[in-house]
Parts: sequence; structure tokens; C-alpha cells
Amino acid sequence: MMFIKKRIAICMFVLISGNVLAQNVGPKIIRSEATHKFFKKNKRYKYFSDNASVTMADGSVKSISEVKIGENVKTCRNGKTITTQVKQVEIFESPSSLLTAVYLRPSEKSNYTNEPLIPALLLEATPHHLVQTSHGKKKMKELSKNDILIHYEPETGVVSSWKVGLIHTKARKVNKAYNLETEEGTYLIGNMVMAQ
Repeated sequence: MMFIKKRIAICMFVLISGNVLAQNVGPKIIRSEATHKFFKKNKRYKYFSDNASVTMADGSVKSISEVKIGENVKTCRNGKTITTQVKQVEIFESPSSLLTAVYLRPSEKSNYTNEPLIPALLLEATPHHLVQTSHGKKKMKELSKNDILIHYEPETGVVSSWKVGLIHTKARKVNKAYNLETEEGTYLIGNMVMAQ
């Protein structure tokens, strides 16, 4: 009986030791902070259509679907433009939320009636996406006609204010959508400041 107990104890020791060694010898998985995230269920996620334009650090424009991790993009802080690095690209397959469309016009009204009318800017994102307003961050679905958004003009480098005009909830559905995470926490879509 004692012999059987010793054999069982030795076998258990060998099994446990082998398991511990296998865990220590096997390949280590290192997870990078800079990764792509893929989502399927996304009721309250924040994203843009794949062709939303991102302003890059050099002033050029890329579709959000073409922006890579590690690239530098423009954003604004305290009324000045700065650059920030993309840490993460979020990709949404067949997203469920419809995009909210917001049309914007310059907040300063012109005193001249003979000036050509400036066309409205269109900003589309999910209802829960945050935008930078003159009074802090706000969800797209919470915007009202009194809100002022921050706009960067790449040709002149001027940061200006644009007023919310028409808001169209449930504007359209997209098949694939994207969002970025940056070191600064903001970036430009259509030259408007978007927050994470």
C-alpha cells in the first residue's frame, strides 16, 4: 500500500513539474498597445464611415480607413493646431448604429450681402461620438443649433468656430466603419475636432 502511494505521489510531482516547465518554456505573447481592434456588436460604439477625411500632420488628407497606427495627425488644443500620434485603429464590421449628420456654417455672420454663400460643412458620426464644442465635449446626439464646433483650415492654419445648423439623426447606415485613438485624445475629421 505504501509503495502505491509513493508511486502516485511521484507521478503527480512529475506531471506538475512538466506542466510548470511547459508554461515557462513556451512562447511569450507580448501585446502591443498599438493594435487594431475589431468589433461586431456595437450599439454604443463611436465611429465614422470608411471615407471620413482625417487631416494628417503634414496637412494632407486621408480616408480614415487608410490611416495607420503610428502615423501623426493634426488636432487642436487651446485654439492652436498640434500633432498627435495614432495609437489604435478601431474597425467595425457591419455596424448597427446609423450615422448622425450635422451641417455646420461659420459662426461669424458677414455684413456684406454680395459675398458668395459659404457652403455648409457636413459632419457624420455615430450618435454617441464626442465632438469638441466651445463649451467642452458633447455627444453628436446632444448637439443643438446653439452649439459651436472648432474647425481647422489647413490652407491658412486658422482655427475658427462653426455653428450647428441642421441635424439629421439616423442619416444613413454604413457597411464598415472606423475610429482612431490618439495620444492627445482628439483628431480632426473633415477638419472638425473629434474627441475619443
